[in-house]
Formats: sequence, structure tokens, C-alpha cells
Amino acid sequence: MGDYTRTWLLVCLIFGASASVSVPAAGRTDSPPGIVIDGRFEDWAEVPVAHADPSGDDRGGGIDFGVLKVASDAERVYLFFEIGVDRNLQHDNEIILHVDTDNSAATGFPLRGLGVDFEWWFGERQGVKWHQSTRVVVDQDDASMRQGPTVSSTAFEISFDRPWLLGGEPILRRRQIALLLRNENAETKDTLPDRGEKVVVELTADPAPDPCPANLARERDDDIRVVTYNVLFDGLFDRGGRFLRILRALDPDVICFQEIQSHTDRQTADMVRAAIPDARWYAKGDDTSGVTVSRYPFADSRTIPSDRNHLWTLIDLPDRSYPVDLSVVNAHPPCCMREEERQDVLDSIAAWHRDLIEPGEPELEPGTPIVIAGDLNLVGASRQVETLLAGAIVNEDLYGPSRAPDWDGTPLADAMPYHTTCREAYTWRNADSWFSPGRLDYIVYSDSVLELGNHFVLWTEDMSPADLRAAGLEPDDVVKASDHLPVVADFRILPPEER
Repeated sequence: MGDYTRTWLLVCLIFGASASVSVPAAGRTDSPPGIVIDGRFEDWAEVPVAHADPSGDDRGGGIDFGVLKVASDAERVYLFFEIGVDRNLQHDNEIILHVDTDNSAATGFPLRGLGVDFEWWFGERQGVKWHQSTRVVVDQDDASMRQGPTVSSTAFEISFDRPWLLGGEPILRRRQIALLLRNENAETKDTLPDRGEKVVVELTADPAPDPCPANLARERDDDIRVVTYNVLFDGLFDRGGRFLRILRALDPDVICFQEIQSHTDRQTADMVRAAIPDARWYAKGDDTSGVTVSRYPFADSRTIPSDRNHLWTLIDLPDRSYPVDLSVVNAHPPCCMREEERQDVLDSIAAWHRDLIEPGEPELEPGTPIVIAGDLNLVGASRQVETLLAGAIVNEDLYGPSRAPDWDGTPLADAMPYHTTCREAYTWRNADSWFSPGRLDYIVYSDSVLELGNHFVLWTEDMSPADLRAAGLEPDDVVKASDHLPVVADFRILPPEER
């Protein structure tokens, strides 16, 4: 999140199911089984449409609902829906989801032929649950809510905990629920379904997909492992025992820390050495609490000038093993509602990489691998993801022309890791926040010269006892270390003949 006010944050949300979740064979973490709330919608392709609302019937309300899909398993209820305009779902909207959890108008709050048992106000980031005649306000953690994407979009996927939604009733049977989406803007504008219609879906009793076995190992011994980790207010030092176990289990080559606020670069490197004593460990910091720690020395380092300066380092990889060095930006743009300042940082990073691959000073050796990692706080406009990946600069008057940052004239690739057990994709969560868990921490890279190996978000709570013992971890290590989860990506440098 960053060192800013934590009462503001992310974006997206919630639930349902007329079709069971498809469960492909378990594979690498880039192909998780079932529906995963990650802001990508390929896993919805085989789920049938529950309702298709007509386009152009928004009556000036902005939101124009389109397709609704619903899926379920024994643990969760999933919902995909289109809103017809690029919007941030967790603020600045009046979209409401109403759910009749027993498809009975005789129970719950009466509305449009439904007996609403639960509703969620997306822009307010809170909901209401009715139990008999009692109205109870609920938040995201009550419902174990998941949402994606974390930035603005024209479509969203959300999920809830199914037992909670159904009041703890047995779930080993099918059950019908009814849904209504409304855009309540001054007066109700578009609705899904339209007045006089009803969307009823049937939940399945299918078991949830089995979690993937946790695999923390490199695929190849010479893969370069990059980790980004926001340690939350100097947590590396204040809660050191858990961090030492985590670092030892991950065994990184390069670590991009954020929120090292009152300790030196040397102290940070010493903490890493305490976890992994078989390397010397080098460290460079910036003026925004970011510190990059590396097994290998730095050939160069600079601050990237912007509203908040950020650190670029060129890591001197050993010539006997690697043909080139590694360019790494450790970034930590402002969080929350500071949209313009965050865009300024991303513009400056895009301009930096444009200049790095063009003749000038500094200049990279052609084909040098490029990595950007950090707590990027991408919780606002989707255009900021385009700036990060495609080098699409918004303020070209200040930062110059846009240019794709990879060597072959294409965008950078997003490692897009999932949790070690494949069931989730978020990298930040806080049970006390009104905001849902979201994807704030990224590793992106130049895939023209790098091949992605193992990549994951470490989440110890879902790991099996055997996997935890093998890694030297405890179940609550990650959740008690920081609000942020460590994000890991391994890279192989492609030889010239494979580029």
C-alpha cells in the first residue's frame, strides 16, 4: 500500500452460479484450476451466459450493463459482469448488487419481486445482510470478498464465500438464487435484468478445485530469482523472525524492498545475510524507502527523477554464467487516491526505459534484460497499466514521446503470478480494511530476452503442513509479516539464437 493513509485503496467485486466451475488438470501457476479472481477473464469462456442485458438502455446513467455470468463450487460463488464504460468499481459509482439467496419473495427485503437477503454497494465498499427483520452492515472481510481487476475496467469478476452467503446452511445440494444489478444514479438508471424480468441461477454442489502443491523451487539452477516485497513500516527489522524464514525459503538473487524507512542500506543487506549467509549481499536505496538488495554487485545505479524519485540499478551478473547484466527498477508510486502523482511516477519510469534503449547516457548494452518490480499501487485508472507495460506516457509535454520499452518494440510482459496453491492472485490484503484484497505488487519484464520460469505469490496459510515443513515456514508467517505478500519470478536469459 505504501506509507500513506490506508483508509483509501483498491478497486472491483462479487458472486452467483448457473454452471459449475471447470477444473482443468493442475499445472503450472500460469494455468490455475477453476475460476480465479485475477482480473483476466479467459477462465469464464466456457461458463454460459446467465443474462444478456440490452445495450443502450442506460438512460444517461453512464453504466450500461451487458453480459452476466455466474459460476459456483462448494466453497465460493463467482460473478462476471460488464458495465459498458471504464470505471473504478470500489469508488465513484452507485452500482448495487441485490441477492435473493433462497429465490423467495417471502423472506428478506422486498424489491422488484425479490426477497433481498444481501446487497452490496460497490462505490461505498460495504453491504447489508438481512437476517429475518434485522439489518446488519457487513464489510469485505465478513464475506471473504474477492474482486478483479484492481484497476478500472469495463468488466469485473467477483466472488464471495458461499457458506457465509447462504447463512451457514448445508451446501451439499443445489440451490437457486436470484440476482439484480442496479445503477442507482440520482434515480435508478440501468438495471440487469430490466423491469419485469428475473435472473435466477442454480448453484452447484461441485467440490472446489484441489489446491496446487506448493512449489518454491527454481526450474533451472541458473534462473535469476527476483522478489518484490513491501515489508510494511520497517517490518523486516521489527518482525524479523518471520521475514528471515520467508527470505530463507525464497532464496532470492535480487530483492526489491519497499518501506525500509528508518534503516540503512547496509542494515538491510545485513538482515538478508542473516537469512542467507552464503552470499555477500549488496544494497542500494532511494529516497522513497525502497532498497534493492542483490547477491551480485551493482555496475551502475541512478535515481529516476519524478514527483517521487525511484531507484534504477544495473546488476553486474557474473560473466562466467550470464552473457549480459540485469537492469532493475524498484518502484513504489503513491497509493490510494493520489492518481496524478502515481501517473507522474509511471510516466517517468516509461521515459527512463525509452532513454535506456536509445543512444545516450545512461545507455544499456542492446539485449540487456529489463525488470520493473515493486508495490506499484495500481488502484486507479487502467491507463496506468498501459503506461507500465507499453510505455504509454500521458504527460508527453514533460516526459517526451511514448515508446514500447522492450528491445523488439513490444510492451513488457506481466509475470502475473498466483498464490502458491493457485487459488488466488491478490498481493495485498487487510481484514480490517473496507477494501477487498487486491493486486498491488507487480513484476514485469522484457520477454524478448527473458524467459519466465517459476513464479508465484507466497501465501503460507493455504500451504500443507508437509510443504511448510519442507520450506521451513509456519502457517501464519506471511499474514503476520506484512499486509503485502512477497511476489517471486524466476528468469532465464535467452541466448541470442533464441531471441
